[in-house]
Amino acid sequence: MSDMVAVTAMMRREMLERVVHRLKEAGVPRLTVGRVHAFGAGVDPACARLSLDEVAESTDKAQVEFICDREREDMFTEILARAAHTGRRGDGIVFTRPVRRITNIRNGATGLEALE
Repeated sequence: MSDMVAVTAMMRREMLERVVHRLKEAGVPRLTVGRVHAFGAGVDPACARLSLDEVAESTDKAQVEFICDREREDMFTEILARAAHTGRRGDGIVFTRPVRRITNIRNGATGLEALE
């Protein structure tokens, strides 16, 4: 069983700054942020736009992703869910998955040391 997990959250873009601030306060050493398009149940009807490319309603969302040790998985998931919560449909989701290996490209460090 891996001792590392990848944590991914998709949320409203307007909640991104608050979420990143809380994660940094909690000690996340590094993370990535990107823009994604939500389709289906993750779309807030108040923010939906019809996409001519996909022929479906979509909403722009922010995605945050980072790797942490399994012991802090629940804590970080809770921080994400609380910081991104508005109570409206389309607030987003958080999911985790095991990470088998991490290698730092610059220095060759592996495991959690690769994140430092």
